[in-house]
Amino acid sequence: MAGGATGGGLFGGLLGVGVATPGPLDHGSGVLHRVTGFPQWDGFPLRDALAERLALPVVLDKDTNAAALGLVTTGTAASAAYLHLGTGLGAGLMLGGEVYRGARTDAGEFGHQVIQLDGPPCECGNRGCLEALCLAAVARDDHTDAARLLGVGAANLVRLLDIDRVLLGGRVVLADPEPYVHGVATMIAEDSARASRLPVPVDVVQRGGRAVVEGAARLVLAPLFALG
Repeated sequence: MAGGATGGGLFGGLLGVGVATPGPLDHGSGVLHRVTGFPQWDGFPLRDALAERLALPVVLDKDTNAAALGLVTTGTAASAAYLHLGTGLGAGLMLGGEVYRGARTDAGEFGHQVIQLDGPPCECGNRGCLEALCLAAVARDDHTDAARLLGVGAANLVRLLDIDRVLLGGRVVLADPEPYVHGVATMIAEDSARASRLPVPVDVVQRGGRAVVEGAARLVLAPLFALG
């Protein structure tokens, strides 16, 4: 998805274009890696190719990070995970009021945690990844199982990072949010009970399908206002 940011007054005109795509990718260099479903794009310098074609500054980031940036800038959450289930499964991490990308800008590859040893192969090269299992459940129209699997991964993330909130999005979730909110909340609550701590709330991301495209526009504005 792409979002353009415009400026009036001192800025005038179009400031640039923010592009949000599925990961993995390198936010610093603007180069795609083995994007889920599109491995042939591995190594393609999408940011620079678009900048040359459009003759405008271009910022490239994961769709999950773009949505997370929007959540940070609107004050939705200071410590949360945005879980995006669409063509793949990824996470945008908000830690300490900022989007966390990691030292190599590759944080948030949530779907590639292995939860079933010797499970089905995943496009990343591993076996038993959460993404492969979750997408297989979606493909057979078993959204209850997909939600349960998503909840297992979400509970792992809550334990690992001690976040305050889990937000769900992506076309699969937004097409029928209730089973996903219920399934993820149930798995987190069960894990929290075993750990003798309160569960964190689970919600669908506000703005729905626009969360990513609006976040993409904010990618352009972020350096100007020291955001994310």
